[in-house]
Amino acid sequence: MWRQAVSVPQKLAVINGLLPLTASEFLKALIFFCGDEDETVQKAAIDKLRFTQSNEIKKIISPEIPENSVKTLTKLAGERRDSSIIISLLLTGKLQRNWILEFLATNDRTFWTTLVTHKDFVEFTLPQKEDFKALLSAISDVLISLYEEQLSYFADKTVETETEQQAEQPEEMEIGEDEDEEVVELEDTIFDFPDFLTSETAFDGLSADDMLEQRKTIAEALRDMNVGQKIKVAMLGNLEVRKILIKDPRKQIVMAVLGNARITDKEVASIAADPSSSLDAISFIASNKALSKSYQVKLALVNNPKTPMKTALMLLETIRMNDLKNIAKSRNVSNVIKQRAAKKVK
Repeated sequence: MWRQAVSVPQKLAVINGLLPLTASEFLKALIFFCGDEDETVQKAAIDKLRFTQSNEIKKIISPEIPENSVKTLTKLAGERRDSSIIISLLLTGKLQRNWILEFLATNDRTFWTTLVTHKDFVEFTLPQKEDFKALLSAISDVLISLYEEQLSYFADKTVETETEQQAEQPEEMEIGEDEDEEVVELEDTIFDFPDFLTSETAFDGLSADDMLEQRKTIAEALRDMNVGQKIKVAMLGNLEVRKILIKDPRKQIVMAVLGNARITDKEVASIAADPSSSLDAISFIASNKALSKSYQVKLALVNNPKTPMKTALMLLETIRMNDLKNIAKSRNVSNVIKQRAAKKVK
């Protein structure tokens, strides 16, 4: 019935609920009219959609909705910082890359992490990957690292396909030949994590025994996740999650932990001071101004034998006199660092 509305008054009558429509048909009409050429109709439909939950909107999104409606919903997704709407819009085949670049100017790391770890979205961005690199690099070093990891996956797939087409029989890998680093399979679905993985108050009010059980529960939950899910929860997880995942051998997970918006200077200093921390973690902290701004982090890096020599020597220039004296006597740092510290003390 609503599809027969042609004039502006008729369309507004539909939007204002003056026709007897089911909830589903009414929402279809709103999505259809939110891309209307008439600004009055478009604005009225958008105002109604702003009070509609994203899950309900996603149910109605289909390839038949007008292209201009897809554009409007892209803007709405940006306002809500809801990446799930963008994933649904990809399925219409009408989403344009320039709309993403123009309308999704949000620094919300959770929003972008979900997108850059979704294979359909990454594949969608390939023709303009340099533009997306520029966008993500301005938001977070971790995001650009994750995105480049996923781009390498598609590059490997392209090379593999070309090789299969050119060669009748692929050559077998020789025993002992080095294998490429594991490629992360991207997630098709958005994963909702339980509160005990994301809430910083997950241990509040618990007894010592209950805290131990909670830690076991968290460890088990993380153990059952695939790599893509671990990357996402590393960006969102609480202190206990960060403590566990910073020890993960996979670089992209460690980088995601360091990109967690809630990580504290104290945590970063603890990671920087730990000789068992990965070289990737140490190098990233040392090269990231935001993570290494704390004096305690700088001191921890100088004292960590894994810190690259050039970086440690540069940071040594910022160390206070009392700490320089301790470094000059330390058995844990290299002789070069000890000698340089001793000279500065004299």
